[in-house]
Amino acid sequence: MRKVFFMLLVVLLTLSMAASGAPKGDIVIGCLQDITGVTSTLGKMVQEGANWALNEINAAGGVNGRKIRMITYDTKADVQEAINAFTRMCTRDRVSAIIGPPVANIGIAIAPISENYDVPVLGFAIDDRVTMKDDGTPYKNMFLFQPSARQQGAIMANFAVKEKGLKKFGIIYNQANAYSVSLLEPFKDAARQAGAQILVEVPYQPTDRDFKTMLNKIVSAGVDAIYAPNYTQELILITQQARAIGFEGQLICGLDACPPFPALCGPESNGIIYINNITETEPQIQGIIAEYKQKTGNDATNKFFLGYDVMKILAKVIGEVGDNPVAVRAAVENLKGYQGLTGNITIDPKTHQTKGLEMVMHEIENQLPKMLKRYAVPE
Repeated sequence: MRKVFFMLLVVLLTLSMAASGAPKGDIVIGCLQDITGVTSTLGKMVQEGANWALNEINAAGGVNGRKIRMITYDTKADVQEAINAFTRMCTRDRVSAIIGPPVANIGIAIAPISENYDVPVLGFAIDDRVTMKDDGTPYKNMFLFQPSARQQGAIMANFAVKEKGLKKFGIIYNQANAYSVSLLEPFKDAARQAGAQILVEVPYQPTDRDFKTMLNKIVSAGVDAIYAPNYTQELILITQQARAIGFEGQLICGLDACPPFPALCGPESNGIIYINNITETEPQIQGIIAEYKQKTGNDATNKFFLGYDVMKILAKVIGEVGDNPVAVRAAVENLKGYQGLTGNITIDPKTHQTKGLEMVMHEIENQLPKMLKRYAVPE
């Protein structure tokens, strides 16, 4: 009897030691993106980039011997869908972190709710309201992993005025879209500080498709440039109609003029100046674009690389502090000098936004992106 008891004790101790020394289960990361809605071209690219990085990480052995598993929820570009999915990830799926969307309306809706949970959200919605409260302090769990609207607007304005010599601007924007609106004041403020004038501003509704009357109003004001911080489908129509009415001046656009916009818009896109997180001619980025194209038949756009970098960052910090969401949040808040494909990434603990992250100004030439200059974010 004693012998049997001893053998059972040895077995139990062996199993206990093996369990304590073995890796735990999968590390679970949430991904909250629009997969089937009106901004699905953005959300699917973030998901694809994160998944590409995940596959690289797992193929190399995972994080401290553990695999990463990503759970994606489709927001369908609907705020309530996003809120429901966010809550499920925090309460049911027990994720260590969430890769958030590049869509301001969704981010703004999630931000106050995120205060109820201890799960960090690493997202790309550039509106300050996604990361910052009205009192100027950051939401504890919301983080932005590209330059904010304030920073991007300032970059575009400074480049347009100081590098291109443009002085008279008209603006056309979607007044119901948080992304479009968030880029207005930063651009206007920086342009005026650089010595330029804002001659006319024309808002439009999300349902508008005929912009010719609005564009004629802008052109007749005597502008030499039109600033159009709008989503891709609207931007295609605005660009084509601006050229159709004979406007030969400069069009300045945000991230939505990145590929695949030039191919979708056609030759009317030539000459547009726009901002991007990456330049497609860098060797590592070029290599991933080519491999992704070969495997899927699709093009990897800038949102792909945002998702890629954030998944790599999560693997790094979880490898250092473990997968407890509170520890992950603290590590993300204090991230410094991470060299990603979208630049050298540091998070400012005072804002939960990137600090000093460069962006790349491009011009569309023969419907292809031509890099003009890396531009530092004004501090």
